[in-house]
Amino acid sequence: MKTFFKWLAGILVILALIAGGFLLLINSLFKNEVSVYHNSYLDITLSGTLPEYVAPDPLGEALGRTSLDMRQVRENLEKARIDKRINGVLLEIGMLQTGYAKIQELRHLISVFRKSGKKIYAYLGPDIAMTKDYYVATACDSIFMPPPANLFITGVHSELTFYKKFLDKLGIQAEFIQIGKYKNAPDIYTRKSMAPAQRSVLKNIIGQFYKDLVQTLAESRHLSKQKVQKIINDQSGFSGREALKAGLVDGLLYTSFLRRKFNIGQGKVHKISGADYAQVPVSSLKIRNKSRIAVINCNGVITSGDDSQQPYFGKMLGAHTVISNLKRVSASKFIKAIILRIDSPGGSATASDQIWQAIQEAKKHKPVIASVSDYGASGGYYIAMAADTIVVTPNSLVGSIGIFAGKFNVAGLYKKLGLKYENVGMGKNAHLFSIMQPWSKNEKSIMSRLIKEFYLDFVTKTARARELSFAQVDSLGQGHIWSGAQAVKNGLSDTSGFFYSAVALAKKMASIPQSESVRLVYYPRKKSLLGQILNDLSAKIFQNDFINATQSERFLNTLRRLQNRPLALLPFKINWN
Repeated sequence: MKTFFKWLAGILVILALIAGGFLLLINSLFKNEVSVYHNSYLDITLSGTLPEYVAPDPLGEALGRTSLDMRQVRENLEKARIDKRINGVLLEIGMLQTGYAKIQELRHLISVFRKSGKKIYAYLGPDIAMTKDYYVATACDSIFMPPPANLFITGVHSELTFYKKFLDKLGIQAEFIQIGKYKNAPDIYTRKSMAPAQRSVLKNIIGQFYKDLVQTLAESRHLSKQKVQKIINDQSGFSGREALKAGLVDGLLYTSFLRRKFNIGQGKVHKISGADYAQVPVSSLKIRNKSRIAVINCNGVITSGDDSQQPYFGKMLGAHTVISNLKRVSASKFIKAIILRIDSPGGSATASDQIWQAIQEAKKHKPVIASVSDYGASGGYYIAMAADTIVVTPNSLVGSIGIFAGKFNVAGLYKKLGLKYENVGMGKNAHLFSIMQPWSKNEKSIMSRLIKEFYLDFVTKTARARELSFAQVDSLGQGHIWSGAQAVKNGLSDTSGFFYSAVALAKKMASIPQSESVRLVYYPRKKSLLGQILNDLSAKIFQNDFINATQSERFLNTLRRLQNRPLALLPFKINWN
């Protein structure tokens, strides 16, 4: 039977390769080069999660799967600023689900574009726009929305669900050990409500974000802070006409009318989408074509192995992928510096340490700069502090120097379901990884010792990297989350800035003239056809197994994945609707 399945898997891989190759051949034969006409405007849609970076996918492109990432938005605006064929930019913004650092960087990119003298307009909708959307839109020359659309400016909040009572009803006992007063990630399983320490940190960060929101809207729309707070607290929701009357938008138009604003030449005005313009090489505009700087993207939950996209766990940052890329660029005679673009809430403690060690080796050959996007927390900060310099945005979430580990005991659930569990084992700690009983006193002592050792190592390495005492880092650690602005003040980061700030710093550290337009080489590189097919096939099998499994099997498999693993993860998520 096993031989049959091996043959079946082999046949499926061969068929997938043939199909993929055929699609790529057809795509290469019929794919036309992107044409950019004079008297054009660039139309960029900003919505959804807007990932920091998505590696070019030849199979996806052949199938017509394209979507913008932050890198492409950044490059599109840079190109459009100097491209004489582009008259201006229209940003269609609606339901952005990205973090605060990215929307802050988007505002910065828009302000830089406006210095070219070209117009950039925001279009909210088509149906509804939220606080994040409006925050970005206020950086543009003008804001428009369709008359029937709605705008909601509601403020900042964080939502947490606590499962303790639910697990009690199921007969499941959650048991965790955490190092750090503020390392509250396990609390959702072990507590019925938020701990005072966690509430204190959240209120502090949300307070900073809210202050930034009010100040930014007031300055951009020429309103008093009191007026903005009244808008947020007293009305919050606006129809198009109400938004125009309140001075929140500059006009009520549909996109078909907006395009006329870009017609500054003779004849027809042309539209080019952000996805199409992203295919125009940066070097074709005689920029980004000299000395090379590598940009290694470290995005997602940190794990061992290779980067992957799991149907259940989302984007995974594979330590093996990062380490391989670091070795490659360190050995390259063409690469002058390395930028680690980090957007990670942490993950596996051991995988984070493996990446840390690889960065130490890379620093012997090239300057390494950590540039933090939305998250550089816990394991994400562990790899950031390994760099020569850390650059954060004011609204990045960094720090969370802490560690935890735990397990779930489902013996009570088995009893409720009428299931009988028996075991035979030898060895005092043979049941350490069992999900059928709690830790014994000795087993708990083992786990406490291991995670305490990792925490001490985390603090020691941070103290050495940041030139602080152990006591100073320990007081800043304990799982405490800091905003980027706070991290610069307390010494956990070097400077506040955006991605291109990291590029400028990399040029300085590599003795490259600031006037030189460096070539940015992004990693991971384009996915191989075979690798992509195998990855898609693996993900599909995983997904099918997950779908076909019983509810109890899914639940138990999820619990097993969390058993006794030292984890360095962000303890909460902030929502800004």
